[in-house]
Amino acid sequence: MQHLFDNQAGTALFGWDMTPGIVSVWADREGRATVWRRVAGTLVCEQMRFRPWLFALGLDDLTAAGITPVPADDPASERAAFSFRPLDGPAGSFRFLLSARSGRELERAICAGASQRFGRAIGSLYELDSYYRVGPVEQYLMQTGRVYFRDLVYSDLVRMQIDFETTALEPEHGRIFMAAVRDSRGLALTLDAPQPEDEPRLIRDLLALIRERDPDVIENHNLFGFDLPFLDARAALHRIPLTLGRPGGPLRLERFEEPPQRRGWSKRVRFSAPGRELIDTLDAVRRHDFVVRDMPSHRLKDVARYLGVASPERTYIAGAQVYATYQRDPESVRHYALDDVAEVDALSLRLHGAPFALAGMAPRRYERLAS
Repeated sequence: MQHLFDNQAGTALFGWDMTPGIVSVWADREGRATVWRRVAGTLVCEQMRFRPWLFALGLDDLTAAGITPVPADDPASERAAFSFRPLDGPAGSFRFLLSARSGRELERAICAGASQRFGRAIGSLYELDSYYRVGPVEQYLMQTGRVYFRDLVYSDLVRMQIDFETTALEPEHGRIFMAAVRDSRGLALTLDAPQPEDEPRLIRDLLALIRERDPDVIENHNLFGFDLPFLDARAALHRIPLTLGRPGGPLRLERFEEPPQRRGWSKRVRFSAPGRELIDTLDAVRRHDFVVRDMPSHRLKDVARYLGVASPERTYIAGAQVYATYQRDPESVRHYALDDVAEVDALSLRLHGAPFALAGMAPRRYERLAS
């Protein structure tokens, strides 16, 4: 039987580069990419280069900036500061593919030319409707034909679940007093901070544990809505750099805002750790409920019971009573917190098969496909 990748439809669907084992990609606008792969159980880190690119309606802005891009069929185009490839399509469509040694230099040149043409300052491509650009990681994957997770199954990923217990819901009024940590290689433990002065040690110990266990994926339920914002704020208070990234790329946790998904919604703060995929199981639950429409709520414990993954021996403590219980019976709270991360692991196994498969087709980070 003919292999799927031996025909044009297969390469269009799954990419044409057969590089196996990609578990994370980071890239920037200067054309630098770092690729982390799992090969025979070993992590491999590769530094790559690519030409940043975008789609354009025309070449007017580069011309106005005094730049003549090199045609893509010229052998010198791969080394040229700027190059272009004409594309098929009707007038008024994005009929040019522009590429450059530096994505930032390309944007500066376009904005300079547009400023000349319009007689006013243009500071960003977002002010212009005549260009379309995707993020650096997507540019790299689309240009190379690579995808995540080729030749891997879900159990090949090293996944870590992290959950915080705090004295209050807002980092301005409370602190982390416990972190429960579990991973797909058998780790299950808690880190305690009984006193306020113990919190910096807990954060540093957690960062050291992440470096030691080196997960491909970090997961929790409401990770972006609670755990990472809380950790980010508490680490900043103690002046502790959140070095959650992997060696080979930027180590610091990156923070950015997404526009609201619906009118009236607030902006969503997202985080990214280069070399690791940050997964919020709450997103998977919302997708699942969009289909089934019968979930009692999206809270972790309710979802675990609904899906039948809650242990009969599961420890339950009312949220408002967790810290008070910890002060008189810390062991019960440790069991409670470890049950939380066990349920997150179970939700991930149950609900993330589809985005995992999609990451083997779509040229996008796994964490974005899962969100």
